[in-house]
Amino acid sequence: MVNGTKLTPVRVERAITRLAKNFQRGEKLSRASMQQSFDVLKAFRELLVQHEVSSFVCGATGVLRRAANTDEFRINAKRLTGLSISILSEQTEAMLSAKGMLSVLSATPHRILLFDLGGSSTEFLLIDPEQSEPVWDQSVFIGAATITEKYLPGDPPTKGAIDTAINAIHCEIEPVLERVTRYLLAHTLASEDLLVVATAGTVTTLAAIYLQMVSYEPYRVNGLVLSRRWLHSMIDRLASLSAQSRQGIPGLEKGREDIILGGALIVAGILDNLKLEQFTVTDAGLLEGLLLDLIEKECKIPQTLRTPLTWYWQKSRRPITE
Repeated sequence: MVNGTKLTPVRVERAITRLAKNFQRGEKLSRASMQQSFDVLKAFRELLVQHEVSSFVCGATGVLRRAANTDEFRINAKRLTGLSISILSEQTEAMLSAKGMLSVLSATPHRILLFDLGGSSTEFLLIDPEQSEPVWDQSVFIGAATITEKYLPGDPPTKGAIDTAINAIHCEIEPVLERVTRYLLAHTLASEDLLVVATAGTVTTLAAIYLQMVSYEPYRVNGLVLSRRWLHSMIDRLASLSAQSRQGIPGLEKGREDIILGGALIVAGILDNLKLEQFTVTDAGLLEGLLLDLIEKECKIPQTLRTPLTWYWQKSRRPITE
């Protein structure tokens, strides 16, 4: 609902479908993972009808940009659910994620490195608060699911497997972070002048674990700062537990217990490479960016990276996260 420039969510639903399960670049999506996604889309379609939603948007990201049977997925999704799915480019995904993230953050004089850590890819975007456009954006084909499936097969994984995963993450993200470092040097800035902000399931789950939230409350997550020291201690804890044992950790989202370690290693890799001691978490990201973009277009609001629309999470309301 729109109230002035504030948006108040009336219902929030999420589901982990693992569409990228066992996916390798250029291969086909599995029948099982596609069917699980179709089932979720059907349920979401029913919610749209139930709430008499007249406008909606449906976007797909990393794995559907790369799968050999993307067209088949889109055709069947349309046939089974009535939903038309747009495949977001890497740049569009990064821009929409940034729009969502910035909508819940206060203005800051710092340069901002945003990253959206998904199941199969991570989008990076560098923001200068004095510019209306991002400095640059880049997508890397690593995510919580892909790192887990390719490098962390054990339950729990061995130290050797974790070391291999760390090295693979470093190789993938090093070119991106070297680009950040060069930018800072060119503008006579130190690492401390860079605000690192992260979104999506891995980081919000880490935030929920830090807060020991059994009932997820987005307003408590937005703007939360987590330290590199705490992150490494949590990685050690996750690495020592089986996926089933991790389910007992307060705040760990159901369905994420097997991939949370892989995602946490990516976050740690980013901080370690940049030699930063902390990062900021936002619950808002791509989903919110998609919705903000839709509202701006329909209400003819000027479209900028920092939208005049903001989110208002009612503390008495308990959005559902599944």
